[in-house]
Amino acid sequence: MQITFPTEFSCQLAKRMLARDIARSAREVAGFDAEVTYCVADPRQPPITAERATASAAPEARTSGMAVVSRTPTAALSAQAQPNNTSRAPVEPTKIDLWEQFVQGSSNQLAWTTANLIVSEPGRLSPVLMHGPNGCGKSHLAAAVAERLRTVKRLRRVVHMSSEQFTNDFMEGLRGGGLPMFRRKYRDVEALILDDIQFFVGKKSTVGELRHTLDNLLRLDKQIVLTADRSLNELQGLGNDLIGRLRGGMVTPLYPLDETTRAEVMRRHFTAVGLEISEDIVEQIASRAAGDGRVLSGIAKRLIAVSSLQTERLTWEQSWNAVFDLVQATQPIVRIVDIERAVCRMFGLEPESLQSANKARRVSQPRMLAMFLARKYTPAAYKEIGEYFGKRRHSTVISAEKTVESWLTEDCSIQVGRGLTVRDALRHVEAQLQVG
Repeated sequence: MQITFPTEFSCQLAKRMLARDIARSAREVAGFDAEVTYCVADPRQPPITAERATASAAPEARTSGMAVVSRTPTAALSAQAQPNNTSRAPVEPTKIDLWEQFVQGSSNQLAWTTANLIVSEPGRLSPVLMHGPNGCGKSHLAAAVAERLRTVKRLRRVVHMSSEQFTNDFMEGLRGGGLPMFRRKYRDVEALILDDIQFFVGKKSTVGELRHTLDNLLRLDKQIVLTADRSLNELQGLGNDLIGRLRGGMVTPLYPLDETTRAEVMRRHFTAVGLEISEDIVEQIASRAAGDGRVLSGIAKRLIAVSSLQTERLTWEQSWNAVFDLVQATQPIVRIVDIERAVCRMFGLEPESLQSANKARRVSQPRMLAMFLARKYTPAAYKEIGEYFGKRRHSTVISAEKTVESWLTEDCSIQVGRGLTVRDALRHVEAQLQVG
């Protein structure tokens, strides 16, 4: 059996890491210990398909007595052996367009704009770091960018890997003396996209190799896109040199999906399977669910499954009973003290500031935001919230809630604290709390 690889690097890597598994699989398919040959494809020859491989190998097998290992799935062979009374064209699998599938919203607008700039002019914004909590869409967007660079910009060498795979390849290169091949793989590219760079924290040798890789690509004006589940301030374990290079590029945050985006994510799932579901149900569930795209996907699939058992459209009661456990399981338990800490961290205030008698605007405005969030995300009554924030009266909390609501109605025209708009300040705090 001959296995052909597109590059020398992949061939050598398979020999070192997969030889035993490949030999075992060949033995199971052929029924005896088949000889496995590894080779690198000649770029001048057309790619070998399963049909060409079987056709070319058959005559040789008949004369040499070697078994021909076909890549045709067993299920397909069984189907071919059965009589077929109907004429049916082969069904091509539907290719998902990750770019078109991405749902834009206020929670990811900057990242979406950045992705468009990358695709329109690769290398112009580099390096790019997209960071945000799990389920906010950063990995989806990174994969969509990689797909777009290959299909629209026709870039031939786009490498999209997880940081764990980068690390594994690097360690394998160190052990096997394959660093030159490793460096060709990651440096001889037109775009390098790495997911979850927080994986590199504490791995000094890998961080050093990554830094040199990025330097090499930046000198050549190549595109670099990285993703992380935390901000640069929380990635200090990567070292000042690498952090400095990332700060010099484009750093774009993504936040938990806002309510409008959550509803649209579910609509896309329903539309894909032709399910008609009440807009009121979609909006009600979106208002209760967490801003995690994966959770929303699970909720939509649950509703699709339940709907398939019904003869009529789902009611609100049926829908809510079906997904209640999924929604509740993803809702974080938020305490007033959590909100206080997040707001103080956001505005650079001392932890006890919001409970003090200080009425300066730099303290009073964040305090009002904290009261507003406490009403929104905790079961605490006005009196309890007022007591917590410096033994203030419940009427003070009611006034703070109305004031913040009026700020939001004015479309964020009022600024608080560090020059942030009210809506942006709330979004930053909600991202810390993993709510919203």
